[in-house]
Amino acid sequence: MNSPLTTLLGKQFDQVCFVVNDLDAAMDFHKKANGITAWNVAIDLAKDQTEKEYFGQPGDFQFSCAYGYAGETLFELARHDGGDSVYNDWLKQHGPGLHHIGFRQTDAEDYARADAHYRNMGLSKAMAGLFQGPFGNCRWAYYDTRPFIGCYTELYYVDGEIAARMEQLKRGIAVSITR
Repeated sequence: MNSPLTTLLGKQFDQVCFVVNDLDAAMDFHKKANGITAWNVAIDLAKDQTEKEYFGQPGDFQFSCAYGYAGETLFELARHDGGDSVYNDWLKQHGPGLHHIGFRQTDAEDYARADAHYRNMGLSKAMAGLFQGPFGNCRWAYYDTRPFIGCYTELYYVDGEIAARMEQLKRGIAVSITR
C-alpha cells in the first residue's frame, strides 16, 4: 500500500534546474554535453504572473527560462532578469549552478496536498507564483530545503495545453510551452 507521501512526492520527481547567466551558452553546453536538442525559451516569464511571493512578501522578480528534456527529466535553465529573487540570491552566494529539484504534481488538488505537507514539516516558501493563460496554468513554489539537501525544492503543476506541449518537448519536438 502506498503512503500519501509516496504518491504525492516520491513518484513525481521530474526536474533539475540550473541558475545561469547566459541561457544560450547553457543550452549550447547541454546540447553538446547531454544531447538535449529541443528547447523552449521563455523570456520575461514572470511578467504576467500573479501571486508572486519572495520569502513571504509580495514579489517583484523577473526571470527568463529555457526548458528541455533528458529522457523523463525536465532540465530548466533560469536566468535572473530583475527584482528580488532566489535566483539572484543564489548567483551572489554560489555563482551559476544547480539551484533546485522539482516535483510535478498531477493537478491543483495534489499541489495543495503537497504544499500542506511541506508547510507541516516547517519548510518555508522562498519564492512562488501563478501563471494563468488561455492555454493552461502553472502554479509553482520553491521551498527552502537548502539546510537539508543543499538546494531548493520546487512543487508545481501545469494543466491544459501546457501539459500536452511539455509532452511534445519531452519527445524532442521544439514547441512553445509558454506562449
